[in-house]
Amino acid sequence: MLTRWGSCTAKGRIILNPELIKAPKACIEYVIVHELCHLIHHDHTQKFLDLQTREMPEWEKWKNKLETLLA
Repeated sequence: MLTRWGSCTAKGRIILNPELIKAPKACIEYVIVHELCHLIHHDHTQKFLDLQTREMPEWEKWKNKLETLLA
């Protein structure tokens, strides 16, 4: 998994990139929250983003940090 930090299959299986272990805890939490939100909304619609924001209000900060650190 070189281009994604995580994924959620149609059957609800969450897969995380092993490189994620090098990231700060909050970045890892962001990826996990992101993938858990996909269990409810399988796309990146506004409903998905609203749920993600409700569960982790500063998710964009951690997404950006992750992309700068490990990209």
